[in-house]
Amino acid sequence: MQYLHKQLIGNELGLAYTYRKGRLNIQFLDANKVFLLSWEKKGNQVLLTSSQSSSLPRKRVEVLRRIPAGSTVRYVYMHSHDRLLRIDLSNDDQLIIGAYPGANNVYYLSSKLHQDSFLKHDQLPPIEDSWLAPTDTLPASIPGGKVTHTQLMDAKNGLSMDWDNSTLNFGSDESGMAKNISEFVIDVLKHAHKPKQTTGASLQKTSRTVLKRWKSKASKIDLELAEARTWPELKLRLQSLQIGLGMGMASVDGQLTIPVEFSPTGENISIDVEEGLSLNQAIESTAKKIRKYQGKLTQLEAVLAAVQRDVHALEQLSEKSDDKELLSFLQEHGEALDRSGKQQLERKPYKKYQSPGGFDILVGRSSQDNDTLTFKVANKNDWWFHARQVRGSHVILRTGSQTPQQDDILSAAKHAALNSKAKHSGIVVVQYCQRKHLSKPRGAHPGTVLVHQEHSVTINLD
Repeated sequence: MQYLHKQLIGNELGLAYTYRKGRLNIQFLDANKVFLLSWEKKGNQVLLTSSQSSSLPRKRVEVLRRIPAGSTVRYVYMHSHDRLLRIDLSNDDQLIIGAYPGANNVYYLSSKLHQDSFLKHDQLPPIEDSWLAPTDTLPASIPGGKVTHTQLMDAKNGLSMDWDNSTLNFGSDESGMAKNISEFVIDVLKHAHKPKQTTGASLQKTSRTVLKRWKSKASKIDLELAEARTWPELKLRLQSLQIGLGMGMASVDGQLTIPVEFSPTGENISIDVEEGLSLNQAIESTAKKIRKYQGKLTQLEAVLAAVQRDVHALEQLSEKSDDKELLSFLQEHGEALDRSGKQQLERKPYKKYQSPGGFDILVGRSSQDNDTLTFKVANKNDWWFHARQVRGSHVILRTGSQTPQQDDILSAAKHAALNSKAKHSGIVVVQYCQRKHLSKPRGAHPGTVLVHQEHSVTINLD
């Protein structure tokens, strides 16, 4: 802490940026040099590193932008009970650097109020106002006192700090043995033993992440619904355009005016018509948008209701102590979790569902994933589905040597329809065949296939 205090005191806060996941770099500037303080989260452990370096990575993202420009360091403190560093800045601002599981983050405070943080999902936990000055002795309650055998052997004959040359001197002054600390890891903030997160804690964290994602999805659907519900206004526009066309009117300066005697509302109507667009083209474009919005409306309302039900169910399960039930619920809703509730590291190129007959339905995530799913994951006797003549996901019904029933085929075809560009059109024709009747043209784009023995089924999404 003395080392940090000596290096940072009076320095101006420069750029705060990140260039890789979980790592924050903060520059401190004085007239002659740049001092870089790096905070990095690795699992449940945090490393705090300092270096005298001015180089910047080419690809970086600026963070903690709410800190006023020109802020300078006034003092550095360490908490007497928890692994926390506090850097006091000018203008009554503070940076609190956390290094224990309850506060693995870097927080920015102004007038002691939390304003911003590096990792956005973590809130500042309650902190007791008990701080140590750089000259205070560290209490035994702060871990990190363990050192390696090599360090003990190096330091057995003495240890001193050369502040001017940024080195640690080992042994007697005559020995001349020193280690450079231009990059110096503060061991007192590291865990002596990496704590293992319990299954319950990991699962609860995963459920919070999933819940946040589902709520975001519901918000997006809400916005789409609000747009789709404007179709009656578009219908009035369509009627006005049709009246204008029938009466031989034309738009003037991008405006079409329908007089009161012809108006469907009994009042003068003025509507915008895009410059260079004929009334015929405007009618066709408006009618197409009305059909799209009307098709969206019923489907999106059903999807929103399902997402809201899932959000409510997940909130209730998260409050219970039954981790097994929570894990089962998340897995049933497409979350790739292991037994401990953590996200599986291996990304699968498909989403997985169940057919009425108990067969797996695999839905490709992207064009490249479609290729992988169809030509590497699927067996030659599995069944392949795709919405005809539109872009969409490849869907595989994994039957092996068994024969699927009509309900299984319809279920897989519905997934193909819902995961295609035609999902808002109401009626979707889905082509399907066994995987062995597919081939891929040489040099074709990802997701492109040739179908040699095609069947088709019509799916009514309304």
